[in-house]
Amino acid sequence: NPWRVKSGGAPVVALPLWMYCDDTSGNKSKKWNKHNSWLFTLAGLPRREVMKESNVHFLATSNLAPPLEMLDGIVDQIKCVTLSPQVSTAALCLLLG
Repeated sequence: NPWRVKSGGAPVVALPLWMYCDDTSGNKSKKWNKHNSWLFTLAGLPRREVMKESNVHFLATSNLAPPLEMLDGIVDQIKCVTLSPQVSTAALCLLLG
């Protein structure tokens, strides 16, 4: 497995993500100061955990760029990580508690 070779024999885990965009407003009226925010959560979480604030992670927000343009940048970052993966024990510690 090429991922196992890149990891130097360490376990490799694929984490499916649910990504979504939400249009929000900085004002009481959604008519003004509208902006779009991209967020994600891990797709493998139990249903009761999915929408907990601690499991919803911020990716990007903009009041100028349209959602699909923002998504292009997010996809570029994900591709960069998959092409040049980094071993992170800090993330493992964070996930395991």
